[in-house]
Amino acid sequence: MEYMYKGLAHIGIMTDDPEGCAKFYIDNLDFRLMHVADRGDFKIAFVENGGVILEFIGRGRREAEGTIAHFCFEVVNIDKTVERLIRNGVKCDSEKANVMEGLLPFPVKNFFFTGPAGEKVELFDYSGL
Repeated sequence: MEYMYKGLAHIGIMTDDPEGCAKFYIDNLDFRLMHVADRGDFKIAFVENGGVILEFIGRGRREAEGTIAHFCFEVVNIDKTVERLIRNGVKCDSEKANVMEGLLPFPVKNFFFTGPAGEKVELFDYSGL
């Protein structure tokens, strides 16, 4: 069987402020701006970091919540990233990363926060404790 899929191309997130959402990811998670376009009835902003691409789509109003429960970024130093998010006043689910034992054969850490469009974001650190 030949597979047609190469992997995730991007995650589209509805928002009332595509450029503001892009700035959030640039300022807090070191994404870079790829492209901004005004398509007439909506604006889009793409950001990228390490092959992860987010597309923020805005029609000038806050959209209803989508069906994506969360998306997850793998990070190398989760504690440092969490400290930065908290220092920047980002809405976080907790004050520190959660150690998850028993999920994998080695300990991992995760952490949840809320992005500017109301999206739930998880950070995951496979590098152990």
